[in-house]
Amino acid sequence: SLGFRPSVTLSGPLNTAVPDQVRSHLLAVLREALSNVARHSRAGSAAVSVAVDNPADRAGDPAVVLMVEDDGRGIAGATPGNGLPNMLARADALGGTCAVSPAERGGTRLIWRVPLH
Repeated sequence: SLGFRPSVTLSGPLNTAVPDQVRSHLLAVLREALSNVARHSRAGSAAVSVAVDNPADRAGDPAVVLMVEDDGRGIAGATPGNGLPNMLARADALGGTCAVSPAERGGTRLIWRVPLH
């Protein structure tokens, strides 16, 4: 439904470090984020990255981080729906965060981060 294949980058021990409960939320958020790109952004490309971030050099718990970025029309003037509140609620339920902002080169960037503790 995107009309193109998004680039995908995976890093870290995703298979072993991400518990099943977190994985199910992660996949639902990814589906919603890509659905939003397809329905609202008018993007020509999108990039997805999923990583286990282990901040060994700073205080904090390891986390799984999902980033979805597109080159579409951005979030200004977007029609509110249920997608973003659902993504925020999933992050909150797991003690994490979800942020949506303009991407560096236009478009939209979603960062969903949940601690792995």
